Amino acid sequence: DLECDILMYRAYLAEGKYNLVLGEVQSRSGPEFLALVLLAKIMQNPSNKDAIVSEVGNVLNEGAASLCPDIVALLCANVYLQAGDYESTLRVTNSASSLECHALAVQTLIQMNRVDIATKEMKKMQEIDEDATVSQLSLAALNIAMADFKSVQTAYYVYQELADKFEPTAILLNGQAVCFLLQGKPEQAEDVLQKALDKDSGHPETLINLSIVSQFLGAKDSAKRYISQVKDSHPNHPYITRLEEKEKLFDELSSALISNR
Repeated sequence: DLECDILMYRAYLAEGKYNLVLGEVQSRSGPEFLALVLLAKIMQNPSNKDAIVSEVGNVLNEGAASLCPDIVALLCANVYLQAGDYESTLRVTNSASSLECHALAVQTLIQMNRVDIATKEMKKMQEIDEDATVSQLSLAALNIAMADFKSVQTAYYVYQELADKFEPTAILLNGQAVCFLLQGKPEQAEDVLQKALDKDSGHPETLINLSIVSQFLGAKDSAKRYISQVKDSHPNHPYITRLEEKEKLFDELSSALISNR
């Protein structure tokens, strides 16, 4: 089944198994697999994003007449999002009707700090299926973005309900940790993140959040160690990319100030 195959390969991408996906998918035909290849390539090598993004338009055109146009749209929108092209991401998600495309639109709008529009998109998801896992995850993310006490509490309960229903995965535990941080409870956040680390010692979001928590707790050496781990294991992670850009800018400004003295 095509949809099952795509879902399996997306899971491999989430685990960082880019070469496995490329090795098995590049020989397969169809816009769904072409889109999957582009997503794998940009996740593996984001520095080559311009060349990869230039191919998305052709894949979208092919995907319009495919058996699973919403899957093609979702994968291509993810490529745009990985490239930081929010406008194109939203253009593609708005052309599709699946819950996952709506969820990606919510995620994109949150990253753009447009919580107001994300709230409207969330209402569309709730009208389709408010109990779906992807709807619940989007609701939690939106409530975290709102950041007020009631919203953060709602997000925490959503993550807890999902953890009770399935199991406390690293992603759900990280969500709860962020809620604790927003409530000014870094010790509780650290406890939850340690549980996430026990489940996956190399999970980049867990390590990044532990670095942030360590700074709140005044453990600067631990914060640096966690970030070093992410730099070694996930050098292309968006957080690391942004951090290195800011470090470079700081060094340039420091040098300029010293030179002008």
